[in-house]
Amino acid sequence: MKIVKNKKIILAITDDFKIKSCIEDNLKQIGFDVITITPITNEKFKYKNLKERFVNFIKKNIYNDLDYKKTLRQNFNKEALLKKLNTVDYTLTIRADLFENDFIDKLIKCSTKNYAYQWDGLSRYERIMMLIPLFTKFYIFDKNDLSQKNITYPTTNFYFDCYEHLLKKEPKYDLYFLGSYDSRIKKLIPICELLHNKGYKLNIVLICHSKEELNKYPFIKYYSTPFSYYENLQMAADSKCIIDLHHDSLHTGLSFRTFEALGFNKKLITTNQIIKDYDFYNSQNIFHIDENADFSGIDDFIKSDYKEIDSIIKNKYSFTNWIKYILEIDQNTPIKIP
Repeated sequence: MKIVKNKKIILAITDDFKIKSCIEDNLKQIGFDVITITPITNEKFKYKNLKERFVNFIKKNIYNDLDYKKTLRQNFNKEALLKKLNTVDYTLTIRADLFENDFIDKLIKCSTKNYAYQWDGLSRYERIMMLIPLFTKFYIFDKNDLSQKNITYPTTNFYFDCYEHLLKKEPKYDLYFLGSYDSRIKKLIPICELLHNKGYKLNIVLICHSKEELNKYPFIKYYSTPFSYYENLQMAADSKCIIDLHHDSLHTGLSFRTFEALGFNKKLITTNQIIKDYDFYNSQNIFHIDENADFSGIDDFIKSDYKEIDSIIKNKYSFTNWIKYILEIDQNTPIKIP
């Protein structure tokens, strides 16, 4: 559904997991003309002139100095990014800390409406604090980062509502998890081992090389190359239930897994207790694993039907409403953090 006409937006975003492609798809579906900029340009490096090539040859082959070309490449990348800047109606920057100051300075001159979203805890990135005041509004998803009133604004993550065709997929698996090999493994293995022994079909994907200590578990699959975010959505759509193990040491906000489940009408098993404070929480759809790892009732939970969420509540967390709220477009539903 087109909600805007003849509006241009610059999307400055990290290239992690290719989620930018999904954001582009959703922005275009609702009517935006999108200019996407990532911190690292894909344009092939070129010397500006013969002098640069000659100096690099001398430094590399005579003085064994590799920093000169590295500096040239960095400057080339900066210039390539800056060339993409143009006058637009909005700018949206996700993970502003990944962009250099001179780029941010020039970016916010492209529009009078400049917004930013940090989908990670602010405490992890010291530099981000100096960038917050530069934007029209700076949004965060962790309640702990709202301490500076009127400087940061609340939101959550979201689900993409431009992929309705995935809703029609018949699940192949009972449960799905995608993640890296990190401290969450200690929580993941007991959960999956229990469910595997109960006969459930699991799709447990770790982005890493095979780990010897985990090879005894037949339900784990290893991939050394990360999936794109859209591929992740395809696998989520292929499952009845999604497992979410949040990084409790990094932030308290709700992960994208939560909203994938909401958007695709999937059940969710999660370790994040704050989910109970949200308006879409329903114990028939969401199973919270507490610190005691109490799994009583897990069979009834998985086997029972998904309970439809009120459409007004569900739509509030769609990307379409999220972007309207972020950019302060009329007729949005405000997104708060309980």
